[in-house]
Amino acid sequence: MNRHDALALVVDDFEAIVDEMTSLLQRQGIPAIGATTLDEAEAVLERSPKVRVIACDVRLDRECGLDIIARIRRNGALQARPFHYAFITGDPISAETLSLQKAHPVISKPVRPDILIALFRNLLAGPALADPTRQTIA
Repeated sequence: MNRHDALALVVDDFEAIVDEMTSLLQRQGIPAIGATTLDEAEAVLERSPKVRVIACDVRLDRECGLDIIARIRRNGALQARPFHYAFITGDPISAETLSLQKAHPVISKPVRPDILIALFRNLLAGPALADPTRQTIA
């Protein structure tokens, strides 16, 4: 798949998880690309102009996946692009806390493929907002 065609970005510090999730999305007709760090995610986004949905693990190796939003806000090349965010966590306490914010969808690990696909299709069907602080889920 050409990175210029990707509509979704998956960020996880385990490359095998990135490969599995992007393959699943692609088999379901959702062009996806992956990254294993926030630096790599920013670089991928800069080279992938069609990406509209970012799914990021909350706990990356030495980073917090939630920081992807702030990094995009500070990146002049990315800050005006509209994105939807979804966060993935294996910590049920974090999932509950994040869900209460209702700002972004949260997927608990282990990720159920049907839930992942439905979420991505739903997010891609609606317009993303340019300001990540104003995004809400329906």
